[in-house]
Amino acid sequence: MRKVFLAMLVLTSQLSFAKGGIEVVSDNPLQLPASEAAYSPVISPDGEWLLVTSNAMKGLQKYDLATGQLETITTDNGAGYNAKISNDGSTIVYRTSEFKNRLRYFSVKSVDVATGKTETVVKPTRNVSAFGAVNGTALAVDGNKMKTKRISGKKVEYPAIAGIVNGNLVVTRDGKSNTINPVGKSRYLWQSVSPDGKKVLFAVPENGMVAYVSNLDGSNPVRLGRLSAPEWMGNDWVVGMVDKDNGEVVTESVIVAVRADGSDYTALTDGSQICMYPSASMDATKIVYNTAEGKIHLMKVKTTK
Repeated sequence: MRKVFLAMLVLTSQLSFAKGGIEVVSDNPLQLPASEAAYSPVISPDGEWLLVTSNAMKGLQKYDLATGQLETITTDNGAGYNAKISNDGSTIVYRTSEFKNRLRYFSVKSVDVATGKTETVVKPTRNVSAFGAVNGTALAVDGNKMKTKRISGKKVEYPAIAGIVNGNLVVTRDGKSNTINPVGKSRYLWQSVSPDGKKVLFAVPENGMVAYVSNLDGSNPVRLGRLSAPEWMGNDWVVGMVDKDNGEVVTESVIVAVRADGSDYTALTDGSQICMYPSASMDATKIVYNTAEGKIHLMKVKTTK
């Protein structure tokens, strides 16, 4: 009991509530159809629409913040796990799974937002380590090979993309994949490259999940503090959740933002409900997240430089 009490004191001392470099302007639930429970929202870079999925990560639906229209993108299994939206908002990329001879295989698919057309980027394989999209081109790393499919727009220079291989953090750029492991051997999770392509964000277990930001080659890792499911909020901020569980289900979770240099570690929700899996717009003004009951919230924030 004393250890639990001390742990809570440490967590409380780390958190400042909506002050310093970031301020909550508003936080309201979205009016999805009453029958719809939604989870793991991903907001578009321009903050105009978002993707949501089911509790089982099956399928993707697109919700327009201006009109309230909910549109089914796919019903594929696993599509809701870490779905990506390209920086220009033109392309959705997701991973779907299937079992063959008791082994799980993954495919990567892309969707043209304008037309709804779906194409396969990677056929079923056991070696997908990363996927994403940039300026209408879908990207995926299959083994150590970068695969691409241009959905719209002009040919682009492929950005760095981060993935996990056997628990190691791997960055692929210029067609080459390198294991970087900025904090040494660990179990790396929730990896992503910053929108400007200069930094990589990740989390590792350290008596709870802890987030870091490093250079693309793994140098200069900066500890951000306790944070699960971290996501970039522009290039200067990171948003994630600080959660607790009882071994079976999450019992507490708050949304936390922190600067990419590790300063201004700030709780954005007060703990009165379980708030999870945030996603932020490119301009760092909007955050979406889901509650344990499957309600999606839109939070508007203001940051200072």
